[in-house]
Amino acid sequence: MNHTGQNFNTTRVLLLSSLIMIGLLVLGTVEVVHAASGTFALTGSLNTARYNHTATLLPSGEVLVTGGNDVNSNPLASSELYNPATGTWSFTGSMAESRNAGFTATLLPNGEVLVAGGSGNGGCLNEAELYNPSTGRWKSTGSMNQPRCYHAATLLSTGNVFVAGGSNSAGTAGTSAELYNPSTGEWQTTGNLNAPRANGAATLLAGGEVLLAGGWNDINGLERFLTTTELYNPSTGVWSVTGSMTKGIFSPASALLGNNDVLIANAAQFYSPASASWTMTGPLPRTATNPLRATLLPNGNVLASGTVCNYSGCGSLPTGTCFLYTTSTNSWSVTGRMNQSRIDHTATLLLNGEVLVAGGQHHGLGTPITALSSAELYTP
Repeated sequence: MNHTGQNFNTTRVLLLSSLIMIGLLVLGTVEVVHAASGTFALTGSLNTARYNHTATLLPSGEVLVTGGNDVNSNPLASSELYNPATGTWSFTGSMAESRNAGFTATLLPNGEVLVAGGSGNGGCLNEAELYNPSTGRWKSTGSMNQPRCYHAATLLSTGNVFVAGGSNSAGTAGTSAELYNPSTGEWQTTGNLNAPRANGAATLLAGGEVLLAGGWNDINGLERFLTTTELYNPSTGVWSVTGSMTKGIFSPASALLGNNDVLIANAAQFYSPASASWTMTGPLPRTATNPLRATLLPNGNVLASGTVCNYSGCGSLPTGTCFLYTTSTNSWSVTGRMNQSRIDHTATLLLNGEVLVAGGQHHGLGTPITALSSAELYTP
């Protein structure tokens, strides 16, 4: 056998293959292989394990993750950026304040991110900060008129940020609400809620009103999960009571559907602004408890994640079970299972239609909470 000729032919084949691949890359015709529909695939891990953090999709397509609890359950000030093109995380600027337990992060029209309230090392905070993606730095902005944990926040059509309710450092739910003006960096009070509420879900409706649903309050020392819902009118600054859910929800997992209805996944109900009433969805699968996260997908369906086991003796352990809400049939089904069982994570819709699930916590029977650094991508 002519080994010299064989080696030459092998080298020529490899060289030609490389040139073809380079040519295809230049022409942009190389097919990117994605995971199968309805499945999860692991992606790069966070640099810092965390749960109770926030995740914000930036105009660049990157995802900003900030704050939360670390492996020792201490509040974090650090932030990271996820790059979907490379599937990797990199550190960016840290907040001035460590935050966990119910702080909010809101993307502003100018691309900056407003972080407000939450619990730090000394109770609930009223301080707010702005993240600038161009510089990767945080700066302080005007403080809220009162400290808040577990409040609701949403961007109004005016460009102002609306926050409502929440609890104070003593764990008492409140009725106050305020508006942040990005142009001035100042907060001003607006109309009060009709009843105290913390951990409610705020959703901006197509008509400009804000629906605030669920959550909890404590009357005479008794904590109650709320069925009541209210509407805020930005034009008048006034709240009005609207239809009530049939089931009280401590921490609603909400998603605004394409028809302007609002789905509360863990209540298996949706609110119709046209009729000002709530309607039950089909029953959730009974393979695990009701989910704690809801993410609207590009096709109009909703991915729901963050469940715990529901069989006797399981200890309410986090699971990887996820559900899918199909709007056209008003029904639920089991979809892909996460590679890591988790709750208290974030689930963010990326520009390419995938959902980034990041961090969270897990615990076993009789074992303490473990903060997670792993992240996964769900392909609808």
